[in-house]
Amino acid sequence: MKILILAGKRVDERDLDLLPEGHERTVVRQGAVSRGVRRLEKDGADLVLFVPDADDGSWPRAVRRVREEYGRQSIVLTRDPGREAEALAQGAFDCFVRGPETRESLARSFRHLEDRLDTENRLKSRQDLLDWMERTDSFGSWEMNADGEIRWSMGLRRIFGREEAPGRRLSGLRNHVHPDDLEVFDRANEATFDQGWPLDFEYRVVDEDGKIRHLHVNREVALGPGGEVARIWGMARDVSLQKEFEELLFKRDAILQVLANFASRFLRKVDWNGGVDEALAKLGKVADVTRIYLFMKEGDPDGGEVLSLHNEWGAEWVAPLSAMPLSRDLPISPRYDTWRGAMLKRKVVTGHVKHFRKEERTLFAATGAKSVMIVPVFAGNAWWGFLGLSEHRHERDWLPVEIESMMLAANLFGSAIHYGEMSRKLVEANRSAEEASSAALEANLAKSMFLANMSHEIRTPISGILGMAEMMVTTGLTEAQREHMDMIRDASNSLLNIVNDILDISKIEAGRMELKPEDFTFRSALETSVRSFGPQAELNGLVFRYSVAEDVPERLNGDPDRLGQVLWNLIGNALKFTPRGLVELTVELSRIESGRACLQFKVRDTGVGIPGDKLDAIFDSFTQADSSLRKKHQGTGLGLTISRQLVNMMGGEIGVESAEGRGSTFFFTAWFGLAEAPEAEPVPSRSRTPRTLHLNILLADDNPMNRKYLQHFLTMFGHTVTTAENGVQALEALRERGRDIDLVLMDVQMPEMSGLEATRAIRESDGRLYDRRIPIIALTAYAMKGDRERMLDAGMDDYVSKPVDMHKLSEAIVRCTADREARRGVTCRPVPAALAPRREEKRKPEVALDVDSLSRRFEGNMDLYKDILDLFLLEARVKREELHKGLEAMDAKAVATALHSITNISSHVLAMDLVKESRSLEKRCYCGEMEEVKEGVKDLVPRFDALVRAVENEAARL
Repeated sequence: MKILILAGKRVDERDLDLLPEGHERTVVRQGAVSRGVRRLEKDGADLVLFVPDADDGSWPRAVRRVREEYGRQSIVLTRDPGREAEALAQGAFDCFVRGPETRESLARSFRHLEDRLDTENRLKSRQDLLDWMERTDSFGSWEMNADGEIRWSMGLRRIFGREEAPGRRLSGLRNHVHPDDLEVFDRANEATFDQGWPLDFEYRVVDEDGKIRHLHVNREVALGPGGEVARIWGMARDVSLQKEFEELLFKRDAILQVLANFASRFLRKVDWNGGVDEALAKLGKVADVTRIYLFMKEGDPDGGEVLSLHNEWGAEWVAPLSAMPLSRDLPISPRYDTWRGAMLKRKVVTGHVKHFRKEERTLFAATGAKSVMIVPVFAGNAWWGFLGLSEHRHERDWLPVEIESMMLAANLFGSAIHYGEMSRKLVEANRSAEEASSAALEANLAKSMFLANMSHEIRTPISGILGMAEMMVTTGLTEAQREHMDMIRDASNSLLNIVNDILDISKIEAGRMELKPEDFTFRSALETSVRSFGPQAELNGLVFRYSVAEDVPERLNGDPDRLGQVLWNLIGNALKFTPRGLVELTVELSRIESGRACLQFKVRDTGVGIPGDKLDAIFDSFTQADSSLRKKHQGTGLGLTISRQLVNMMGGEIGVESAEGRGSTFFFTAWFGLAEAPEAEPVPSRSRTPRTLHLNILLADDNPMNRKYLQHFLTMFGHTVTTAENGVQALEALRERGRDIDLVLMDVQMPEMSGLEATRAIRESDGRLYDRRIPIIALTAYAMKGDRERMLDAGMDDYVSKPVDMHKLSEAIVRCTADREARRGVTCRPVPAALAPRREEKRKPEVALDVDSLSRRFEGNMDLYKDILDLFLLEARVKREELHKGLEAMDAKAVATALHSITNISSHVLAMDLVKESRSLEKRCYCGEMEEVKEGVKDLVPRFDALVRAVENEAARL
């Protein structure tokens, strides 16, 4: 402890030697000790010791200044008995009359003061930590004593948007509560203050700026001896961002549901106009705008283009556009030339009306709109008009998800318009058989293009979203961040399921769905289809079981994938709508005749059941038993429709028996051929892990999210990745360094030059500019029949659909590089045999392999976790051998390169102690200290071998 001693000029030096040993001290003598107080401004003393002369009356004022102005403690030594009370009243920590026991008293007082200062410092440190936590995580706390007075934390004041407390009583907080939540707030207070209940609930408050915040509140109560409320405290967390995110997801899903319904209607009916008004009304409501409308372009650029209102929906209190003269024959040029140019480039125009140029405000100012969004609509490749949204209540900043959703809506309307136009031409061409045939082909092509474009336009961003989510999972996230990423992945997978369902039902209705019969082992295929439902049921506290009758044939001929799709839909629905109890699948042999077997499948559950008035329509498209706006379970309502069609294609029938509240039983029959050939001997499958970590890969994709995701994971697998945004850039990269490129990943649809065109240019070249035999793998979001054949016909070696599964991509890379590896002999390096330790180890080195952190890093993707461990083991053996060879040759560069690789792969498995050690040795290589490096490697290698064994054990455990 640092002590400043302010002593009188006549104080005996022996009085200053009474201090205990071990403290730093500074002595200042003054005639009046109060004059020395200012020394605290440059002296960081913890304690001021006053030893005044007998006639010095300035020390009481000095004691008060030390406490009030400088916040320090002081002790007074005086020869004047009876002054102790005065010293303590002025703020002194202690006061002693100088005498024989002064040394012992001072020592005891110093110990007490040190304990107090230590306690104060620890309390301040904890308070600083709490303040930081409240600022970082947006929460605050409060405490009320038995008198009803409340102490508010600074974090809670920030939530309310003010520095001062919202009153000393709870009534001050009530003034901030949202009017709609006052009843909830009052009932909660009654439960807490009158009945002593601890509570956990949510309500909204309004800060000083009028912003609404959602608070999640926890309260605790301490009761006195007589059962009375003695103390109440609580914590409130600002969960506004979470609420906004949930609302955003709900709005996005609602918009997609509207578009899915419109897409289904459009696919079934030629007249697209019949559903536009209904679709606009639903879109306007879920997007929460006051007006939504379609304007159609008429005329031509030479004769003067004009815009006319085609359809609209508006709130009841908003005057319709159709009643305004500007809704018809509105000239585009010159007033809206800028907007026209933007829309021709497929760009969206958004903003507040007051910020538009004066001439551009004419139309919207007349309608009273404050903010607008204009989305171009293209029918095929021709600009048809635009989809517009207006907000009349207040100025609105359009969110990216709203813009993307409306772009999807505009593309869907454009496809419907294009298909409708092609269908109209088909009807008109029916006068001539030749014309009718030609128009039918064109209309069918338009419909196929619509399905392909819808698949590509939706699956491409989904691929990016899923890829970025998977990439984020591997970077180490907080619990809250991981929860948000899981929500994003779940929502994206739900959207992907919607797209797949729509494509399946469309292919069925168009007669393009085909079964692919093959010989298969029934029980093995069934186990593969349903094995994932056991863990899913266990997670939800349910029991799932299945059984197959003994007389069911072992080998059958049919389509096991489509059978699995039906079972997946039925069992998945059963688990979804069964809160507790049992889900059971039974398979029985119905009959055998003419070399065919009819099997009967039953899926029984103890769930909520289906109301009687819904049973007749449960298999209809877009029909669900719970179709309310507040339904608990989401979906398109296509699963059962698809299942019925697939069962019919398998020659069977499907039905359901159910009672509301008592569960349901779905049953269906299916016919299969009796397989004559015995089951083939199993062929050992090739590893899906690439046998090399050193492929140079050219990735061509116009979507930045897909490039980032694929580059991230390919790099994690050890590859070197070069990127291109279109076919032109891909060809340029191959011209510049084509001989160094081992493989091309080529997106099919790209601007300027598509992947198909780029592939043809490579395959048809004379070999001087490009390697005509370079492996090319197609990456595409197209998922229609014939797409794979189209890619292979263009010269591509393999095909991987989006969203890209990294395991399937790895398998494709292995397939495509196997022959090339044999030809070149240098691209792929075979895995060397396990290397024996170079010297005998006296003891097993300790290795810090944090398995818990490592497994959490890949939680939700254990296959990728296993692949990373396998790749580590492959690379570890190679790099250990390279390190050994470099040391034998005393090649500093080779040793540094091997150590650098060991550093990288050790970081992949979070072995940070080895990372630090190998990085230090690598630096010594560059400094030329090879003898020190050689000695260091002797210690590093056994520890690295121990890490390899630890990773091998973990990989074997998975």
